[in-house]
Amino acid sequence: MYVQMYAELQVLSPLVQTREVYFVRYCKQAGDKVWAVVDVSVDSLRDNPPPSLLRCRRRPSGCLIQDMPNGYSQVKLLFFFLPF
Repeated sequence: MYVQMYAELQVLSPLVQTREVYFVRYCKQAGDKVWAVVDVSVDSLRDNPPPSLLRCRRRPSGCLIQDMPNGYSQVKLLFFFLPF
């Protein structure tokens, strides 16, 4: 299942403007008691995105959520960085 989402990112500084991000969030059960949630910018899925989507680009990221026997959940954050 996926959902197209919109977020407004703010940094607590008067020098940095608010940024708008459009992205797709995909959720899937990855195993027994394990869920994966992945976010990908909409413009990275298109060959020629419209200028309105190019205000800010999110790198692919997500998390794995695993149900633990003690009633808590273990969350592992995943970030993808591109080399310089």
